[in-house]
Amino acid sequence: MKKIKALMYAMLGIMMSVSTFRQGSYWMTAGIAFFAACAIAVTLNSIGRLEITWDELGVTLKKSPKPRQLLLWSEMQKLKVDHLGYHIKTKQANFRISQERMPKELLQLIRRHIRKNQPPQASPLTLKRGQVGLVGVQRSTKSR
Repeated sequence: MKKIKALMYAMLGIMMSVSTFRQGSYWMTAGIAFFAACAIAVTLNSIGRLEITWDELGVTLKKSPKPRQLLLWSEMQKLKVDHLGYHIKTKQANFRISQERMPKELLQLIRRHIRKNQPPQASPLTLKRGQVGLVGVQRSTKSR
């Protein structure tokens, strides 16, 4: 999708530059070419920057100019999904991976470790007839 968008910017930039060049406006041509090149660079900047690897310790994320970040399996807390992708919350940091880029094996591992890291759910309190909540007060069944 980003490559298609960059191609569209290139085509628009070329068409506008040729049009202004034919009119004899050379400064305008240079300005349009410069801004088209900037738009293409900004669009293509994020392609191939994120590296995801995982092993028995956890998930390692590497975004191109930043150092590697190790997210341990034991620190994973929550997984949410929305239109942007998967949002994974850990004790150290939060990170997002788009749905297209998330490997199925990694998604299964993350879900399994998040379930394992969750505290056990308390079972609902079973009340006997005449008991109220945790207080243990019994109601009087005698009629007055």
